[in-house]
Amino acid sequence: MEIIDNLKLKKDFVGKFFYEQLGQAPRRVNGEAGNYQRHIVNNEKHGVFHIITPALSQTFQFDDELEIDGDCFFLEDTAWNGQDVAPAMNVLAKGFKRVGGNK
Repeated sequence: MEIIDNLKLKKDFVGKFFYEQLGQAPRRVNGEAGNYQRHIVNNEKHGVFHIITPALSQTFQFDDELEIDGDCFFLEDTAWNGQDVAPAMNVLAKGFKRVGGNK
C-alpha cells in the first residue's frame, strides 16, 4: 500500500493572508535539499501559520495582503517545525501574489 505523505489544498481553504516576516527556513523539504524560505503569515481563519516556498526573488513587507499563486500542499514533515509551530500549521506553496496592503 502506498503511503500518501502530502495533501493538496484548495487555495480558498488557506484564503488571503497578511505577511508578517521571514522565519528560519528548513534545509530539506519532503526529503529534498534546496533553498527554501519560511514565511510567517496570518489571517482571521487560521491565526499565525507558516508557508514554505522555494527561495523567491520577490520581497514582501509587513502587512502586505497576499494569496497563494499556484498549487499548495499540507505536508506533515515534522522536521520543519522544531518547537515553533504544530505540523498542521505549515503549508508548502510555489509562490504568492499580492492582492492588497502595501504597494
